[in-house]
Amino acid sequence: MKEIGTVISVKERSVIVNVKRKDACSSCGRCGGHLSLAGDSMIVEALKTGDPKPGDQVILELPDVDFLRLSFLVYMLPLLCLGLGYAGGWFLGSLLGNPSLWAGVFAAGALVGCFAWLRSYDASSRKSGKYMPLAKPLDD
Repeated sequence: MKEIGTVISVKERSVIVNVKRKDACSSCGRCGGHLSLAGDSMIVEALKTGDPKPGDQVILELPDVDFLRLSFLVYMLPLLCLGLGYAGGWFLGSLLGNPSLWAGVFAAGALVGCFAWLRSYDASSRKSGKYMPLAKPLDD
């Protein structure tokens, strides 16, 4: 993922960048972008490289590996947990009786557990800056 934006402010190890929102960004939200009041741009915090100043143009980059990993975590992991919970519940339910009930209970529990884990993983990765985009000077 690469986007071009304008630096709004500079912090110790990051920059705040105003980026024109594209249609593909409408529901992703991975970069941590917050829509502006106009709704056509996003405010994104990114790790800085170099010495950007307010008003400078930068390229925001999120490595493809990180983008794919995050896509898997957000879209596929909940489906896998749901399926495994359903299968485990069906197996246990066939031993205890009423497999449909147990399959539904285990599927819901696995899905809730998955989203709870994803929420804590998101908080820890935001704190560490693991998946923050990099802001590189445009002239590189």
